[in-house]
Amino acid sequence: MRPVLTQLPRGARIYLPEEAARKRHVEGGLLDVFRRWGYREVVTPTFEYADVLALGTDAGVQENMFTLVDRETGRMLALRADITPQVARIVATRLRDEPKPLRLAYLTNVFRYDEPRVSHYREFYQAGVELVGLEKPEAEVEVIAMAIEGLRALGLGGFQIDLGHSGFLRGLLDQVKTDEARQLELRQALARKDVAALERVVADVAPPAHVAEALRTLPALVGGAPVLDRAAGCARNERSARALANLAEVYRLLTIYGLADSVLLDLGEVRGFDYYSGTYFEAYVAGFGAAVAGGGRYDQLLARFGYDCPAVGFAFDVGRVLAVMEAQGVAVAQPGPDFFIIDFTAEKTAALSLARRLRDGGAAVARDIISRGLEESLAYARAQHARHVLVVGGPGTPGDRLRALDLDTGGERTLRIAEVLAEPARHFGSAKGTDDG
Repeated sequence: MRPVLTQLPRGARIYLPEEAARKRHVEGGLLDVFRRWGYREVVTPTFEYADVLALGTDAGVQENMFTLVDRETGRMLALRADITPQVARIVATRLRDEPKPLRLAYLTNVFRYDEPRVSHYREFYQAGVELVGLEKPEAEVEVIAMAIEGLRALGLGGFQIDLGHSGFLRGLLDQVKTDEARQLELRQALARKDVAALERVVADVAPPAHVAEALRTLPALVGGAPVLDRAAGCARNERSARALANLAEVYRLLTIYGLADSVLLDLGEVRGFDYYSGTYFEAYVAGFGAAVAGGGRYDQLLARFGYDCPAVGFAFDVGRVLAVMEAQGVAVAQPGPDFFIIDFTAEKTAALSLARRLRDGGAAVARDIISRGLEESLAYARAQHARHVLVVGGPGTPGDRLRALDLDTGGERTLRIAEVLAEPARHFGSAKGTDDG
């Protein structure tokens, strides 16, 4: 007999029942935050035509798409590698005439042929929002506030929002007369916070003195409100000055929200430089080496689909959030059946009637069909996170009665089966599904 192949593809992951319950807890908590801010969920297809997705997808992400051939048309298909281009296309085509702003939420999996990273796989899950049709700084503030509320709702501590603005660096690079390769070197040195490499590249490209000084200053433009004052001396071109004014207004509004203490300004950050058109941010948690959420403004994206409209959004990486929750010991209640029925009778009539009656009322009910001792069955019920155990026909229990055990409190009662069937809420009023209304 040939051995059964059980190896998963690289970058794939299985969520076992308790892991899946934690994942659903995170997703449900985030969707609840989005709902309370007025966002409505959209569901997009897992795959689309590759050339359509490419319209709104940056070249680097396009290279990492999983592709396949449509047998019907021969056209190339791609698994979605980013949800935002799909939402942008939907807005530009199906929701174009809807009143603005649009507040859209999503919860989905995306696929990228990347090397697996910290709690991040080739198939990973995102929960996020897109706020479309609002160009004022209040839009950025709303999504940042939602991100912080999401972190708090999940019980995460020690988090920080790194906030920057792509226009500030773009304004400086506009004044650097060199080729794209050298500009890329500048950005890579900034991304690494490599002061020595930055100094070398600046010397090589020899920009005007005030621009050179501004570029050298960027790695140090990190902190709170004083960063804005220090950056003002570097913003000697219109693009950088406009970006700084926008960032200052966002920070002012975050202060009014009472959230400025959770925000770190970083004008030397270049992650997302090619994607975002204005402010962008990432959420980090102490002791975890990767962002758990990120987003920003992308005003040019919808125009690629023929609809020039401002937009801002962000997404949580669900897998990374789960890893942080585990590291921080954030407890998540494990769901289980409301009732677990252990039946020692031969005819099974009472047990089946109880199960049907309780399920009809909305309760989750499992039966122990395997014949085994009471203690073994109780151990199984605890492992399944059951709350109530109903023992029918056990030793010393009259045929018209059952033993009811509450595994949360350790309490035990003997009840008439007919009375439980008639009025389950009378005996288990706090258990789900026993309210007869």
